[in-house]
Amino acid sequence: MRFIHTADLHLGACPDSGLPWAAERKQALWDAFHTIIRAVREEGIDLLLIAGDFFHRRPLLRELREVNSLFKSIAPAQVVIIAGNHDCLQPSSPYASFPWAVNVHFLSSRTMDSAVLPELNTVVHGFSYHRPIIRDALYDHLSVPQDGMYHILLAHGGDDTHIPIRLNALAKAGFDYVALGHIHQPRLFSKAGIAWCGSPEPLDRTDIGRRGYIRGEIGAAGCHFRWVPCAIAEYKPVTVTVTPSSTSLQIRQMLESRLDPDPRYLYLIRLTGSREPDMVFEKETIRQAGRIVDVIDETQPAYDLDRLEEEHSHDLVARFIRELNRPDAGDLEKKALFYGLQALLPPDA
Repeated sequence: MRFIHTADLHLGACPDSGLPWAAERKQALWDAFHTIIRAVREEGIDLLLIAGDFFHRRPLLRELREVNSLFKSIAPAQVVIIAGNHDCLQPSSPYASFPWAVNVHFLSSRTMDSAVLPELNTVVHGFSYHRPIIRDALYDHLSVPQDGMYHILLAHGGDDTHIPIRLNALAKAGFDYVALGHIHQPRLFSKAGIAWCGSPEPLDRTDIGRRGYIRGEIGAAGCHFRWVPCAIAEYKPVTVTVTPSSTSLQIRQMLESRLDPDPRYLYLIRLTGSREPDMVFEKETIRQAGRIVDVIDETQPAYDLDRLEEEHSHDLVARFIRELNRPDAGDLEKKALFYGLQALLPPDA
């Protein structure tokens, strides 16, 4: 039995809202879904598993009609869906009551339910979120019946406020495969038959690295699966070490020669090093170097501490420097020193 496991598509979201490429990033989420549908059709997949947060918020009726049409087009492949914390089943949502195609199974119950798929000798277990926060570890005490069928758990969670998941407990439950959603970074535990597939497309600047879905097979030899990349975009962090002589224009020119112009790459620039105390880097100038999502300034002012201590020997500044510029001072104290001097000193110090 061949399956594809995906989750956290967040259809309807608009990554990088307000930036020039926001519209294409929003479309990329739908393109990722189309890629998965095409893979189901072309690779002869038997079962498509969607482990929550299919939508970024309560889906619109027209969106449900669109995805249902695509699901219908891949029949006889079966589709099993649960709602996650983002697209949880609120009373006014059309999600659970929607008339799905015959090959689509929506596990809308708030308690454990199952979709029995006799043609695949498979049972898929799961339930949907009916509120955005669930703190209980609801997957801890499950067990699989010994009935000769393949048993899959479709689940969404993995942190303190979204169903804490304990891998040891899940591994003992006896499922042939556990398809997890909610964590956007792929995490595969092949020996235990458990995996977070990650989001098929990065959702925001914190989703560093490649994104995709899981392709697997369950048979007499057990369950085997692998991660398949499919994302259009990729966020990449870049660190730039500046010096007191650096300017915004120089940083931009350096990045223009360093950044790959391929539009699939979106960059997060982190400035480190030291700068002139009165220097304020112009982020908009730096962002002209390419598709830069954000510029984070972590530089420290290059104060001449010996000179300042001598010039202010009779006031609070010298005492402040002596207290925080000790040889054994840690990073936190050094940061406090620089921030404090910025507050204590006049702008032209």
